[in-house]
Amino acid sequence: MGTANTFTHLLAKSCEDAENPLFPATLEGHTLAVLESFRTMFGTLDVPSRLAGQWLDFFDLQAEVLPAFEMNTLFACLLHDLGKANSGFQTMIRRKGRQLVRHEHLTAVLLQCPEIRQWITATDDADIDIITSAVLGHHLKAEPQNKNFAAYQPGVDQSRFSLDGEALTALLHSLAGRVTELPAPPPAFSFPEHWDFFRDNPGSVLREQAEKGLKKFHRTLGRDEVRLRLLIAVRAALIVADSAGSGLPRVDEDITSWLDNAFHPDDLLTDRSIREKILVPRQKVIEQNTGKPFQWQDFQKAAGDLPDRAVLISSCGSGKTLAAWKWIEKRLEKRAKARAIFLYPTKATAGEGFRDYVSWAPEGMLLHSSNSFDLHGMFDSNDPRSGDDFLVEERLYALAYWNRRIFSATVHQFLGFLQHSYRSICLLPLLADSVVVVDEVHSFDKALFSALKQLLEMFNLPVLCMTATLPKQRQRELAELGLTIFPQDTKAFENLHEKSSAPRYRVHSLGEYREDAEATVTAALDQGKKVLWVVNTIDRCQEIARRFEYAKAICYHSRFKLEDRKERHKTLISAFQEQPGPLLAVTTQVCEMSLDLDADILVSEAAPITSMIQRMGRCNRRLENPDLGAVYFYEPEDNLPYSDEDLLGVKDFLAALDGQTVSQERLEELLDEFGDSSRETERYTAFLKDRAWAQAREKELADIKETCYQAILAEDNSRYWQLRNAGDPWDGLILPVPKYPEGLTWENERIGSFPRVASESYYDKKYGFSRQPGELII
Repeated sequence: MGTANTFTHLLAKSCEDAENPLFPATLEGHTLAVLESFRTMFGTLDVPSRLAGQWLDFFDLQAEVLPAFEMNTLFACLLHDLGKANSGFQTMIRRKGRQLVRHEHLTAVLLQCPEIRQWITATDDADIDIITSAVLGHHLKAEPQNKNFAAYQPGVDQSRFSLDGEALTALLHSLAGRVTELPAPPPAFSFPEHWDFFRDNPGSVLREQAEKGLKKFHRTLGRDEVRLRLLIAVRAALIVADSAGSGLPRVDEDITSWLDNAFHPDDLLTDRSIREKILVPRQKVIEQNTGKPFQWQDFQKAAGDLPDRAVLISSCGSGKTLAAWKWIEKRLEKRAKARAIFLYPTKATAGEGFRDYVSWAPEGMLLHSSNSFDLHGMFDSNDPRSGDDFLVEERLYALAYWNRRIFSATVHQFLGFLQHSYRSICLLPLLADSVVVVDEVHSFDKALFSALKQLLEMFNLPVLCMTATLPKQRQRELAELGLTIFPQDTKAFENLHEKSSAPRYRVHSLGEYREDAEATVTAALDQGKKVLWVVNTIDRCQEIARRFEYAKAICYHSRFKLEDRKERHKTLISAFQEQPGPLLAVTTQVCEMSLDLDADILVSEAAPITSMIQRMGRCNRRLENPDLGAVYFYEPEDNLPYSDEDLLGVKDFLAALDGQTVSQERLEELLDEFGDSSRETERYTAFLKDRAWAQAREKELADIKETCYQAILAEDNSRYWQLRNAGDPWDGLILPVPKYPEGLTWENERIGSFPRVASESYYDKKYGFSRQPGELII
C-alpha cells in the first residue's frame, strides 16, 4: 500500500471499515456535506440567507461583495480537502501509516496546478489567492511567513508519496457537477503522480510557486483592507461549514433541517422576548427579595436609549446589569437579532449571570469551559427552572450551541476567534447576528483589552461595555472607537448620583504592618462584625485562614477542586447573607467580581488601584451600614503576582485615602489622578494580522501566566474513570496545582498528560491545595 492508486475509496474521515465506508466518511461525501452546510447557512448568490447578510455586515463588507464572498467560499468548500487524496493521508486514515505533509498545505500546493488556476481565474468574482489562503488556513496550522508551509511532518521516515491523478480528476468533475454556480472544470488536470519536495520534482516546483504566491498575497493584503476582510470572512465561513459538514453527520443529524432550525430567519429575538423571558422573571425575584414593588431607576431607563456602541460605568450594587438588559431590550426593539450574548471575564461571573438572568429563558445557555458541571444541580427542586434542560449534545462541540439564543458566557468563548481559537471561530455565526454586552471590562489585562478594542474597531455589531470603574485613559480609547461614555454626569440621574456621592467608606492605611491588620480583624470579630480579608496570593490566603481557624474563618480562592470550590462559594455567600454574629472570610482576587456579599469591614493587601476599588465594592455594598464600611489597606511582603507597572500610583492613592471618608465618586476622582494614564500598546491578533496564513494562538488572548497544571487527586482516580466511562462531566474533580515546587504532580500511565495527578496529602477541603503536605503545615 504505497500509492494512492491502491485505494478503493478516497477517505476524508476515519471509519470502521475502510473498504465499505459510509458515504460521509469518503472525500466526496464529506465535501458534499461541507457544500450543503455552506449553502444552507449562507444561501446562494440569488437567494442569500439572513446569515449571509449579517456575516458581511459583521465583517464590515458592503453588499456588493456578496458575489465574491459566495464564489470564493464555494470554491474553498469544494477544494479544501483535495490534499487528502494522497497516499500518506490515506494510509494514515486507515491507521497503517503516517501523513507526510499536512493535507491542507498540500491542497494549497495542488491549487497551483495550471488547470486549476485557469479554472478559478477565469471565473467571475473568484480570487485564487483568497481561495488558496482559505484552504491552507482552515485548520489554523499555517505559521506566518511560510515557516511550516508544506513541510514534512516531524518524525516521518520517507519523503515520497503519490497521487492518483485519474481518481482525483474524476472526483473533481463529480463534485463540480453538483455546484451549478461554478463553470465546468477543465477536462483533465496535470497532477503529478509521484511526489517529493526535492529539487526538480514537479511537486517541488508547485510548492515553490505557492510559497511565492502566499508571500506576495500577504504583502498585498497590507494595502488592501477590503480584500483582507473578504479573506477572513471566506476562511471563517469555510471553517464553520467544514465543522458542520463533519459534526452533523457524525451524530446522524440531517444537515439541511438541523441548520435551517438553528439559523431560521423568522426565529429572532425581539424586545418582547427579552422583556418576558428575562426582565419580568428577574423583577419578580427582586420583589420577593425586597418585599417592594420593582421600579426602574432613571439611569437604567436612560441606558436603554444608548446607541449601538456605549460604555456603562456605574458603581457596584447600583443595578447596572438590569440597565444592560434594558439596553438589549431597546436594541432589539429597533432591530431584531438572532441572539443576545452577555460576556463575563470569569466562569464564576458567567455562572452568576446565567443563574440570575439568562436561565429564565428556555433558550438560555451558560457557556464556559466547565459549564456542564456548573449546570448540574444549579437549581434546587423548589426552583421552577430545576426541570429545564440546559445541557447540549457534547459530541457536537461548539455546534451544539448554535440552536441556543441567549448566552451568559466567558469572554474567551466568543472573543477567542481573534487569536484563531477554532472553537470560537465556530461560534462566529452566533456572534455575527447578535447584540453583545461585555461586563467587567476594568478587569481586562492589556492583551484582552487590546483584543476588545480590535473587535470594536474591525467588526460591526452592537456592543455595550460595562464596568464599575474604568481609568480615564481607557475611557478615552473606547470613546475614540465611537463608544458613548455613560453617564457623562451622574448628577443627571438622582438615584445614581445619590449612590455615587454618598459617603460609603472610612479608609485607613496600615502601612507595612500586617500585625495591625490582624489586631483590627480580631477586634472586629469581638464586636460581632462581618469581615472580608483579601490577599494577593493563595499561599497567604491559606496561612491567614489557618491562623484564624479558631474563628472558623472561611478560606476561598481558586486552588480547590471545582466541586469543592462550588460549595465554598455557596457557603461564603450564604454565611454573609444569613449567619448572625461575627464572620471572617479570607479570599484572594476571586472576590473582586463574583462574590455578591456585603461586609462590615474590609481588610486588604495593596493591589492595583482598580482591584482595590473592586474589593471595596464588597463592603457596605448596599449603603445600609450607618457606620459606613471600614476599610484597611496594608502593604504585602512582596508584589506578587503583580508587576511594578501594575502598582504604579498605588502608594499615592492610598496616601490620599488614609483617614478619609470617601464616596464612589471620590474613588473615581482618585483613580483619574493616580491611575495608569499611559496609552496601551496594540497587541498582535492572529485573526487580523496573520493575513495569508492562519495559526492558532488562543493562549495569547490574555496575559495569562501558566503557573499551574490541571490535575486530579490520586484518591479520585476511580471516580474519574467512573464518570468518564459513563460519559458524565468530570470537571468537578479538576483542581489547579502549582508547577513549582516541581514534583507536585505527575502523569498517570493510563490517563496520560491531562489531567495530571497530585497527592491528596497536600489537599484539604477547607483550605484547598497547599505547596506542602498537611502534616508539615503548622
